[in-house]
Amino acid sequence: MSNKREKIVASAIFFLALTLLGVLKNNSVQADSVNLTSKNLAVRAATVNRNKVIVVPKKEEVKPPAKATVKKPTLSRGANGRTDVVTYAYKFMGKPYVWGAAGPSAFDCSGFTLYVYRAFGVNLGHYTGTQFATGQAVSKDNLLPGDLVFFNTDSSISHVGIYVGGGQFIHASSGSGQVIVSSLSGSYYASRYAGARRVLQ
Repeated sequence: MSNKREKIVASAIFFLALTLLGVLKNNSVQADSVNLTSKNLAVRAATVNRNKVIVVPKKEEVKPPAKATVKKPTLSRGANGRTDVVTYAYKFMGKPYVWGAAGPSAFDCSGFTLYVYRAFGVNLGHYTGTQFATGQAVSKDNLLPGDLVFFNTDSSISHVGIYVGGGQFIHASSGSGQVIVSSLSGSYYASRYAGARRVLQ
């Protein structure tokens, strides 16, 4: 009797070993299982399936960067407003002179004054003659920062700049090829001075 049990146990171990080898080798194999509780050897077919589950980590949601906001300059009326205009005009120092350009990367003389004042809600035409007809006339002795100063360079009223105080003005100069600060008392501009207009009260 013990011999018979030993054979049954040995057979079970053998089939179990075969089953394990088959599972490791294939995704689906046929194996035999043994019922050890019965005196007779009972064999039944069983299907062993091995399922593979791959867990993919969730991709983090990347939010696009917020758009940069450009702060628009504000204009204070009176003396502070004139200072604001001058401060803003200085931001374009060194930008190239290009005939017909009105910023922000290049300017001609009237394009420069047009661009600076437009930022403060003051509309000037893109022509020195039109700008000379804007606002009120101011004598040279009464100039204030922010006043427009005009010159007869090539012809009548052919150049314009913004007075910054201390006898100087900022302008897009064709001679220098960029936005610069010049002196009203310099021989070239002193002899060609044509007048000034105040567009800010």
